[in-house]
Amino acid sequence: MALLKQAVLASRSVQVSRSVLPGAAAAFRCLTSPALRTDKAVQPAAALTGLGEPLAKRHAGVSVLGCAIAMVAVGGCAQGIGQLFAALVVGMARNPSMKEDLFTYTLIGMGFLEFLAIVVILIAGLLLYSE
Repeated sequence: MALLKQAVLASRSVQVSRSVLPGAAAAFRCLTSPALRTDKAVQPAAALTGLGEPLAKRHAGVSVLGCAIAMVAVGGCAQGIGQLFAALVVGMARNPSMKEDLFTYTLIGMGFLEFLAIVVILIAGLLLYSE
């Protein structure tokens, strides 16, 4: 509460000093928010279209949509791992003597699928935080 009172007093002192000393406005600019400044030049709405549009506008919905579409591939990786181990079980049932070789190949395939899942998650993060 004390901090709020100090902020109110500081903003009042800035307003008083602006009315008393018009040249001292630059000294108190750090205490005011940009939305409260009255010396802003108002641009017409027609000047803010096309190439003159501000670059700071972020289309967050498009980023989230791109990230969600990329995350579908993680589900594909999970499905691939499931099929990989299903094939391992079927292969061991058909030929139990190749159990060690089949398990080695399964682990190699699972490593590739996990690498793909990590790459997809990294790309999804890039899409999420891109502008």
